Amino acid sequence: MSLLKKILESRWRWALHGLPSPACVQALFSARRYTMTMPGRCRKLWDLCGDVFARQVPGGLVECGVWRGGSAAIMGLAARHAGEPRVLHLFDSFEGLPEPDERDGAQAISYSHGKSGGALSSIHQCEAGVEEVRAALLGKIGLPEEGVVFHRGWFQDTVPVAAGSLGPIAVLRLDGDWYESTAICLKHLYPLLASGGVLLLDDYFCWEGCRKATDEYRAAHGITTPVVQIDEGAAYWIKP
Repeated sequence: MSLLKKILESRWRWALHGLPSPACVQALFSARRYTMTMPGRCRKLWDLCGDVFARQVPGGLVECGVWRGGSAAIMGLAARHAGEPRVLHLFDSFEGLPEPDERDGAQAISYSHGKSGGALSSIHQCEAGVEEVRAALLGKIGLPEEGVVFHRGWFQDTVPVAAGSLGPIAVLRLDGDWYESTAICLKHLYPLLASGGVLLLDDYFCWEGCRKATDEYRAAHGITTPVVQIDEGAAYWIKP
């Protein structure tokens, strides 16, 4: 089946509208099996990465909450297309989501089958093993092994330790869903985001805890840059 026929017959046919580049279309189709993210959000991720590269914002690419690696693939492919040798840092338990806590609200607790203690143990949602993701990104997608760093473990254990050696960040994508997962990443990684860099929040309009943690962080640090809505769930802002 031709690529055009595949596009016309899939949920990704939106890619024909707005005339994205062939490289963008190819990247989104390469990543589609490895993401739950809707097509418009994937396209925006590609565009924001390209904008950051065009403006020569320094730093690596960081994702917290990887699942099967689809969004990471888009970031890596965008960097390759732009000729930008950016290191891609991927943080995930690779065991699924941990328990939410009361700050995450009733919807999160229901999704977690009633668990609300905030324990660092899997609720068996969004599970994907590190070797599965490695095989997808390095094997099937073809990202360079030296350009992808896996940080395996709960954010509370990995993010504070790794933050000291990451250097500047150009694109920071947070997809941890819960309050504490979002808060710990903002605390340790947002200060590393370079001026002009992009913070993407996959769950800002989706999960109560993510939005609460983000709003509290913005208020505490006097961040007034507008939050830009991407779709029904995601948002971003560009750091001044």
